[in-house]
Amino acid sequence: MEADNTLPPDNFEGEIRQARENFRIITELKQKLDILTEHVESRKEALEEEIEESLHEAVRNSKDSLEKIQENIDPKLEKVIRSKLEEIDKKMNRWKEDCVLTVQEEIKKQSPALTKAVLWEIDQIIVEKVKQVKDAIMASVSEEVNRQVGDALKEFREESDRNFERVGKFNLVCLFLSSLALLGLLLMAAR
Repeated sequence: MEADNTLPPDNFEGEIRQARENFRIITELKQKLDILTEHVESRKEALEEEIEESLHEAVRNSKDSLEKIQENIDPKLEKVIRSKLEEIDKKMNRWKEDCVLTVQEEIKKQSPALTKAVLWEIDQIIVEKVKQVKDAIMASVSEEVNRQVGDALKEFREESDRNFERVGKFNLVCLFLSSLALLGLLLMAAR
């Protein structure tokens, strides 16, 4: 079956009239909507300005209120802070006194042991230092003795060498004289 696409003419004109009426209503609604939108926009802007002014006024008022509150609270707060600081100072002074007494008592208790330990440490240091000084002096003395003995031995050798030369010459002279005397005796005995 084929559908009939044609509409009866009397219904078509009714629909056109209905469409025109709908178009007129839509146009009127659009105009009213535009007017309403314009009114809403202008009212929105006016409300935004009012809100902004109200906010500025509220901020100014709150600042003034805060300043007044601060003016009223500052002296009271300062008084409270000072009294608390005085209490803290008193407690700190008591703690310091207690700590000083405790430290003094502990020092008195520990003093003999500490003194003994310190003296023992000092004795050890002194013994070590004396040993180091002794070793240094011994090394220095030994070096000086070696140098002086070496110098003395050198001088003794040189003197001994000179004396040996003299004694050798003297012995040669004595030997020569003895030989002469012996020869003289022999000659005298042979005569």
